[in-house]
Amino acid sequence: MTGSGINSPRDERVRVRAVDACHIADLIHLGQSVNLSPWSANSYLAELKNPDALMLRLVSDENRTVGFVVGRFVRIGDDRTDAEIYNIAVKESEQRTGKGQLLFDAFFERCKDRRVDNIWLEVRESNEKAISFYKRNGFEPTQKRSHFYDNPREHAWVMRLTLETNEA
Repeated sequence: MTGSGINSPRDERVRVRAVDACHIADLIHLGQSVNLSPWSANSYLAELKNPDALMLRLVSDENRTVGFVVGRFVRIGDDRTDAEIYNIAVKESEQRTGKGQLLFDAFFERCKDRRVDNIWLEVRESNEKAISFYKRNGFEPTQKRSHFYDNPREHAWVMRLTLETNEA
């Protein structure tokens, strides 16, 4: 499913691809347009250099970035790996067309390949659309972090999805 084109409701072919340094400006612009907590170009570059980072972008046939996800694999001791999602965004005009699900599914498949036990994320308490999306994908709130976000100051929900990849 990931890496190959699919037909979206708008009949536009989209693909999931790795993020390269030349895409960072697109990620910053897209993040600003959907009000993500801002990341600097240096933060994205540092993440690209991290061997445990997972950065994917969703591109149209015209090679335009219409979405992205940034996360990381986290080793827990010698025998466990979890993952974190730091940012996931889809261009506002492309939201509610399945593109966010496509990005999440690509991230999820790579987590299964790495035998990840849990995927973690934080989300603004007021971001009902994102919370609903995460809950539909099996995430459960585990705790609230007080005053986690700035601009505006706001609490965050920590959410977890437990994968069953290591059972069997």
